[in-house]
Amino acid sequence: MEKQLAAYLLLISTALADMENHPDPERLRRLIAFHEQQTAAFQHERLIHLLVTFFFGGLLLCSFTGTLLLPSWPFFALDLLLAITLLFYIKHYFFLENNVQKLYPITEALYRQLDAAGAPS
Repeated sequence: MEKQLAAYLLLISTALADMENHPDPERLRRLIAFHEQQTAAFQHERLIHLLVTFFFGGLLLCSFTGTLLLPSWPFFALDLLLAITLLFYIKHYFFLENNVQKLYPITEALYRQLDAAGAPS
């Protein structure tokens, strides 16, 4: 997903720069529709990863509770495994969050270009 999002950001930034040099209202409308579709897909992915991150956080809290109530090596191992997994999910979620935020100014720029091209939205 990280490569896909990075590739899409490069693609849309290149298309946006090309549109500044050669404004075409119809092409801009198609690009806006495509961009909004991609943004929705990335937002959905971000939401799913947020929910999975919360789920693993809940599992980790349950495991910690079990460790406090019944300290044993299996609980310690489970705590460690869940903590490591949760850290990776948090890292990936923040990557998605920060990069999806980069899509919003691009949306605004596309609509500004459409307005500048003189086409009704």
